[in-house]
Amino acid sequence: MELLEFKNKVLKLCNVKETKDIGNVLMETVLNHNEDLYNKYLKIVDDTKDWLQALWQYYEADRTNKKQDYTPKSLCNLVSALAGNCNCFYDCCGGSGALSIDMLKKHEQIQNVYVEELDENVIPFLLFNLCLHNASGFVVNGNVLTKEKIKAYRLLRGQKYSVVIEVQDLNTLKDIENIPLDVSISNPPYNIKWQPPTPLEMDSRFPVIPPASNANYAFVLHCLHRATNKAILILPNGIASQRTESEVRKYLIDNDLIETVISMPNNMFECTNIATCIMVLNKNKNSKGKVTLIHSVENCVTEVREQNGQFGGKSHTNRTYKKKYNVLSDENIQKILDAIENQQEIKQFSVIKTNEQIAEKKYMLAPSMYFEVDIEDFTDTQHRDFQQIADNINYISRMQNSCKLVINETIAKQLGFDVDLYKQSKENSKSVKEQMKPLGIDIEVEDYIQFTKNKNEFVFKCNDKEILPEILIQFLSVWENQIALLNTMQNQYLAELRDALLPDLMSGKIQLNEVMKNENT
Repeated sequence: MELLEFKNKVLKLCNVKETKDIGNVLMETVLNHNEDLYNKYLKIVDDTKDWLQALWQYYEADRTNKKQDYTPKSLCNLVSALAGNCNCFYDCCGGSGALSIDMLKKHEQIQNVYVEELDENVIPFLLFNLCLHNASGFVVNGNVLTKEKIKAYRLLRGQKYSVVIEVQDLNTLKDIENIPLDVSISNPPYNIKWQPPTPLEMDSRFPVIPPASNANYAFVLHCLHRATNKAILILPNGIASQRTESEVRKYLIDNDLIETVISMPNNMFECTNIATCIMVLNKNKNSKGKVTLIHSVENCVTEVREQNGQFGGKSHTNRTYKKKYNVLSDENIQKILDAIENQQEIKQFSVIKTNEQIAEKKYMLAPSMYFEVDIEDFTDTQHRDFQQIADNINYISRMQNSCKLVINETIAKQLGFDVDLYKQSKENSKSVKEQMKPLGIDIEVEDYIQFTKNKNEFVFKCNDKEILPEILIQFLSVWENQIALLNTMQNQYLAELRDALLPDLMSGKIQLNEVMKNENT
């Protein structure tokens, strides 16, 4: 089934015309325990994909402000495998429920779930998904970092689907939060700013304080606090090496809380190309004083997702677009699990390092930093196909080229750009491409900066038809805030101008046309 086809089926099932109205119907369904709609929904889907997640992510998710990128299926599979057997778990920033659903599928003995999610608009999708799997536990709409609770729902196991009851007294949740949860899992929003709690000594979650500029480790420490055993999080790769977070990594290593760090390939998510890693923290480690570091970037397979255009005329909606994704196969996942369980060191894949060795590396946790260079590798005739290596190089080049800066040359020099160096780099790139052509190897040319003579020209633009640069999305948020501020200031001055003109307008001394009269100030 294709997404547009699924959307139309769900719109018909819910008897609504727009996707934004589906959530209201799903919420009515779970609160009224409408088994008829559950049954009809299951008839239009298969078990190969979380279709509600796909629908929400494409049509309703907010990537700009809320950093909503939902978890791919193969990462869900790895997280639930790493979690192992447990009776109850906590899902931090649960979204539409992908991680929770996979846990429920893989671990039938689970008795209770506790899911928290900030976005109230996705809560109906989350509840509906959990009810389909007859889950028991709680769903809380709230901010996990500030502990603010907006609404909460109790799920009771029914004959076939969960029964949902809205919690009327949110104060009762304080007792529930103290119930031991075996495992925490999370794919939190990446690289968002946060406000550390004050006074800090009153919040036992944060024995060391993550920087306000980045909440990644705030989520890590929060999840670790909630779990009696393990905390497993999908995080951006930067958490392994950013200097601003080194004190948090130091605390976690010195207290022997990190069990495993696994580097993942980029291009696994549908709406962002960001490379991620999985961090496993364990309060009851078997491998005392050691960390398993796994570099699984090359150990993946490529899948192609086919999807018709979702908007516009038939020329678009009847056209099938293809996009490639990196996916962890079952064999990839098993190799990772075996390396962890058996404490295996596999060349260029996994290493076991002591906490002291990691401390010597200034608490850096990027697995690739710990691989030793074997001189014999340079004389080994066995290597990957040249174009496969070039494809990896080209992917990096394409990431660079996806966001292009067009700038006046004089301004660039004033801002400290080494214009000649950038120009030479581009020429070198062209030269490499020409040199590789006779060998049948295709190399991308650098195209991420252009110098012009146009006065004051200074433009960042998307330079790729398929890749939406992450930096432009981040810039958009800053731009929106700036425009909102300027609009507020503009409205204040317009109001001042209106009040100044009002006496002359009332007296007829000044006449304005209808457009000005109707100007919304």
